[in-house]
Parts: sequence; structure tokens; C-alpha cells
Amino acid sequence: MNKDAIAKIKDIKHRESHPYWIWESIQNIPQLLSECLLEGVTNQANQIANQIKTRQVDRVLLVGTGSSYFATIAEKFVFESITNIRTESYLASELPAYPPPDINSKTAAFFHSHSGSTMGDSEVVSFIKQKGAYTIGVTDLIESKLAQCVDDVFIGPGGPKLELPASRAYATSLFRMMLMAVTIGKMNGNKAGAVKFERDLRSFPERAKSILTKFEPMAPKVVEQLQDTASFFVIGAGPNYATADEAALGLSQSAGVPAQAFQVENFIHGPMQTLRSSTCVIAIAPPGPLQHRVLEVAESVKMIGSKLALLAPEDIHFDNPDVLFALPPDIQDNLSPIAYMIPLWQTAYQFALLGRGGHPDKLAMDKEEFKKAMTYLTSPSR
Repeated sequence: MNKDAIAKIKDIKHRESHPYWIWESIQNIPQLLSECLLEGVTNQANQIANQIKTRQVDRVLLVGTGSSYFATIAEKFVFESITNIRTESYLASELPAYPPPDINSKTAAFFHSHSGSTMGDSEVVSFIKQKGAYTIGVTDLIESKLAQCVDDVFIGPGGPKLELPASRAYATSLFRMMLMAVTIGKMNGNKAGAVKFERDLRSFPERAKSILTKFEPMAPKVVEQLQDTASFFVIGAGPNYATADEAALGLSQSAGVPAQAFQVENFIHGPMQTLRSSTCVIAIAPPGPLQHRVLEVAESVKMIGSKLALLAPEDIHFDNPDVLFALPPDIQDNLSPIAYMIPLWQTAYQFALLGRGGHPDKLAMDKEEFKKAMTYLTSPSR
């Protein structure tokens, strides 16, 4: 998309009633996931995977900020299981401050940013390049600052967005990085595992569409049930610790109350003791090796008397949660972070319509005090 088109989009007036731009973004997720499987994206994946093979990469760094960082947490599990390459997830601002040892020419660093304009990213790319690493920008804007400073780009569909929430950017970057892992895995000696996971990827956009359709009418009812909640805890495990992080971020922005994410076992050791009847715990329990532990904690939440919203496969029997999101039972652990996030995005949007967290598209940035604070925090001249 050229600069004139981007400028024109930025000039479009924000909507003042439903449907907001963020609603349309969420609705478009299945289509955008389908576009990630087209030749334009797969050719980029092949080119980058060939570079990784040629350079004999034996270490991958996944780097991001905010939702982009949360996506890297889930990606790490996919990369290590499919590519057989050691993979680490890093917050962009901490990477140069606390760099891992031995970054070198056999290191590949994927920098995630939807807009490609996150403050400090280009400096972090420069820092990593100086150590000889191969750098890739995972972004949706080819003309962005990030795209211009990396060795290669992995451009997603959808182009610039009008809303601040990163729902569709999170979904598409995570999905195409799963595709990247498959492409590398095929070249890296794990063809059987890669091909099996690829089959699941290719059928997933339709699965995402059915999930979206199922939970669309449910989301307003969930908000009715939970609208007097004073605070949220979101718990997950493995790749779905990323889902907990993304959900907590979205709920705190949209519902206007504190929301915190915890790995399930860490939640037990302290935060669980703060539960009250006005608190809601959102437990994310897809198929996986720690599903049983999430369900045990969910049962304990009921014993304490807090509200419980449970996301679990529809074949799991669990008595009387306050809210139950029953998802398809055959979505595997490594693919579940997108599937299990869809109803949570829909719920966050319905909370946003209440207006407590700010404008659904602009969030708190429609308030002068927040604009002032964010200008201060992001000013390069400060």
C-alpha cells in the first residue's frame, strides 16, 4: 500500500457507534488468516527459510513489545517443536539491556511490530546486526521504519489499521510465524511433524470462522454476567500463557478495571489468595499436558467463591462455571492460542461498548491526560 493510501486511511473519521473499526478487524480475522496461506506470504516464508538453512542458523530470537511480544511467547513453543532450533522470546526493550551471550552469524532474530514504528525497534535491530545476526521484520507495513532496517521482511495481510487494539495483527503474525516454523521444519529434518502441523494450519481459517460465528451472540451475554467484576485474573499454561497475557491486556483496556495474567502455577503461589467475590478468574484450558492443572485451579476458584469463566474443549465436563466458552475438542495445543483468543477478543469488544475503558477504537487515548502521558513516554527528544 502506498503512502497516499495510508495517509487517506489515517484521515478517515473514527466511528462513534457500533460497529467500530475494531469489530470489523475481529470479523476479518478468518479471511486474513486465509490470505496468510496464499503465494505472496508463502514465497516470503520460503525465502527466509532458505536463508536460515544457508546460514546454518542454530538459534532463533523472537522479539516484540506488547501484543507483539505476547505472540512470541506462543511462537516459541511452535518453533522448538517443529524446527528443532533453540528459540527464545524477548521483550524488545530488554534485549540490548540484557543481551543473551553468543549472538552471532548463526542467529536469526524475528522482530515483531504491526506498524513497524515501535519506539526503539530500529536501534535494537542495529544492535543485533552488529553481532552478525540475520534480522527479519514481522510487520504489516512494507514502508515502515522496521521494514527498512532489517535484512528481510515477512509482511502480513491487512495493511494499516484504524484501531489501537492489535487483535487481527496478533492473530495474523502468530499464524504466519507458525507457517514459518513449518517451512523451516520441512528443510530442517522434521518434515513429518511439519507436514502434520501444516494440515492443521490450512484448515484453521475455516475453524476460526466457525468459532467467531458461534461466540458472536454469546459475547454480550458474557458481559452482562461479568460487568460488575472489579478485577480479572487470566491464567494459562505453555503456549497459552501468551493467551492469558493478551486477554489481560485487552480486558484492562476495554473493561476499565485491572486485569492480570499469570502462569497457572504462579497464580496458586500468592495471587490466588487475593480472590474475592467481585473477582473473575478466566481459566484457559485447551488440550495439552497442563490442562488438568488449569481445571484443578478453576475448581478451586469456585470453592473460594470468585467468578469463573472457563475456556475448554466442549467434551470436558465441568460443573457450573459462571461462563463457559466451549471450543472444538480437536484443536491442538500449539494452535490453540489463536482459537482460544477469539471469544476473548469478542468479549473485550462488548466490554468496550460500555465505555468504561475509553473509545473502543482509541481506548484511553481519547482522553487528554493519557495522550499527554503517552506523548511524554514516546517522545524521542525526551
